[in-house]
Amino acid sequence: TAACMPSPSPLPGWSAPPIPGARGWRSGADCLPRDSLAVRLCAILDLSEGQKRRWPMRWLILMLLLVLSGVALAAWDKRNALIDTSRIVSGGPPKDGIPALTDPEFIPGARASFMRPDEQVLGVVANGVAKAYPTRILSWHELVNDRFGGLPVLVSW
Repeated sequence: TAACMPSPSPLPGWSAPPIPGARGWRSGADCLPRDSLAVRLCAILDLSEGQKRRWPMRWLILMLLLVLSGVALAAWDKRNALIDTSRIVSGGPPKDGIPALTDPEFIPGARASFMRPDEQVLGVVANGVAKAYPTRILSWHELVNDRFGGLPVLVSW
């Protein structure tokens, strides 16, 4: 049953959150089932007046719960899957699988016959030098290590 009030103290020695409308009341837990884990966590982690000295233990409990929930979610039940789970493979490039461009060569725009007139570019002006990076090339490399008049610059897409 739902009750718009906090649950009683979840652990011996811990005080329950204040009543609705009182100083320090946190709204979010006020309309949850009385014994729900969320209400109990709010009571444990409540930092109302007089409880601030217990924050290290509360953060430790919260971190432990987060780690345990991550472990529980990582082991998902494959029995009810709608697809053959043996065909699930990792996707995307591996670590360092997208090579950065380093000190690329540039040509004047009038000689860039490989580009369309309406092609999108990322323009950068730094240290008195202007350069244009075609976004279709940046989509494959994502990073460019370049120099603008001796100034090292990282261009990211």
